[in-house]
Amino acid sequence: MNTGEFKKLDGKIVAVRKLEGVITLCVYASMILALLYFTITFGWPKWILAVTLCLAVASVPFELYLLPKWKYHLWRYRLSEVSIQIHKGIIFRRKVLIPMGKVQHVEAKQGPILKKYNLYTVTLSTAAGSHDILGLAEGTADSIRKEIEAYARLSDEQV
Repeated sequence: MNTGEFKKLDGKIVAVRKLEGVITLCVYASMILALLYFTITFGWPKWILAVTLCLAVASVPFELYLLPKWKYHLWRYRLSEVSIQIHKGIIFRRKVLIPMGKVQHVEAKQGPILKKYNLYTVTLSTAAGSHDILGLAEGTADSIRKEIEAYARLSDEQV
């Protein structure tokens, strides 16, 4: 793997994010139905339902189109012998630098949504917390995991 440049996530992550958006919109719909029930049954003010409905409808293009594409274009990672860099965020940009010698555990995992698209999440655990690289193809996730293992072994020998 070329360690000099930032890598993008797999392009299928956009479809995963869109599916997550659909799930979010289903949660919004159930909230609206609950508000409708409370408005009819208990006489809650109708403006609460109207505002919630307007916000839910306004969020549709964001959840299904804009956010998935923005997250794909803004998420980057880079591996080198000494560190792992992760750049992410839309409004609040985060640049995370993880020294290779601090990595204690590397895990590749796959939930039901990622499994549908044959993608993995690589989780890097350190003493300070854990960091995820979401949406990697199986081969990429395995190679990253093996590279980090090899680099971490090198840094242990250097100590």
